[in-house]
Amino acid sequence: MVQRATRVAGAAVALMVVPAMFAGAAGKGSKTDRATGGGQILVGSRGAGDTIAFTAQGTEAAGKGQVQVIDRTGGTGQGQVKFHGTVICLNVAGNSAKLAGFTRDGGTFTLFVVDNGEGANSDRDLITLDRQSDPTCEFNDDDEDNAVELARGNAQVYDAP
Repeated sequence: MVQRATRVAGAAVALMVVPAMFAGAAGKGSKTDRATGGGQILVGSRGAGDTIAFTAQGTEAAGKGQVQVIDRTGGTGQGQVKFHGTVICLNVAGNSAKLAGFTRDGGTFTLFVVDNGEGANSDRDLITLDRQSDPTCEFNDDDEDNAVELARGNAQVYDAP
């Protein structure tokens, strides 16, 4: 009985590991642009500010993905505003990405992100969220003007060949 249980457990582990190996390999050779990430925007000396998580893939003409934001400008635990958005476009150029879409409450958003690398030797990733603009993924010269550092998190941008 112990031998059979060991075989079943071993097979279950193998089934979990194999898809994970192929998922990483498929991402590296993918022909689809994508941007993923999440973290917090720190508010001065007060500490944690807005929390954001996003995932997007596709093109400037047709993107898909999700954005989730918790706006803490009202204070932690007080008057937090949450919104969920659906991505309709994604534009990637090098280490920068712009994604845009509509929120569940009928609003719009654009999100601009710069992936400045991984690990201790990289600069922090930059992010700009605009909830007042038209949902377009066209890059503008001023996209980085209001960018802030993404803290306690990471952004990854993949510019497909």
